[in-house]
Amino acid sequence: MRFTILLIALFSFLDLSAQGSAFGIKGGPTLGFQQWNGRDSELLVRYHGVAYIETYREDAPFALFGQAGYHIRGGATRIRGGAYTNPDGNFFNFPTTSYPYEFRNVSLAFGAKQKFPFGQEMQAYYMVGVRGEYTINTNLDEYHPENDPFRVVNLIHPFDELTRHWQYGIIAGGGIEFMFADLVGGMIELSISPDLSQQYFQAETPYNDPFTGNPRTLSAREIRNVSIELSIGLRFLRIVEYVD
Repeated sequence: MRFTILLIALFSFLDLSAQGSAFGIKGGPTLGFQQWNGRDSELLVRYHGVAYIETYREDAPFALFGQAGYHIRGGATRIRGGAYTNPDGNFFNFPTTSYPYEFRNVSLAFGAKQKFPFGQEMQAYYMVGVRGEYTINTNLDEYHPENDPFRVVNLIHPFDELTRHWQYGIIAGGGIEFMFADLVGGMIELSISPDLSQQYFQAETPYNDPFTGNPRTLSAREIRNVSIELSIGLRFLRIVEYVD
């Protein structure tokens, strides 16, 4: 409910602050990485969808924008396979496996664009803004001991209950806008969205090594998302004309 109220308020402000507005939808693939204590994870390929609005003044080089969307962020961990025997004499043979970690987030972002001509009936732009996000759910329950067939190495996985549901970060990128008709056009955009806050935090965790039986300590884990997104979308113009 709070998210919806903020969205309506932001879009209303942008719509009233200019001679008109441009609005539309965009979406496409998301390339997700995660930084685990400063170390990058493997690539995760997912998707996103966004509704957006921005101020519009003819020939103006700047615009303010707001957007709300759904993003699957995250990363992946690759576990090298091998054969192991634990202290009880049980033999384990693990294949090399890649584990995807998904954080399904809704986001609200706002910022500014600078535009400049780029060919006939086209404009290029770059943008920068800030964003806030809320994690609806994750896929981390798949890796709990009761679900993970390789439960003996379950401690490598993050746990759903330690996910931080509120995040914030920045968005930056650029793209091209073009027109199909007087009030209808399209756009192509490439952006990067690094988190400034932690998506996940886990304090140091003591455990017994399942292969040697020796006590060990799993180091603290701080996980932040970094997403690169390619968006293709539609763009509609709403022009306000004042008549004396």
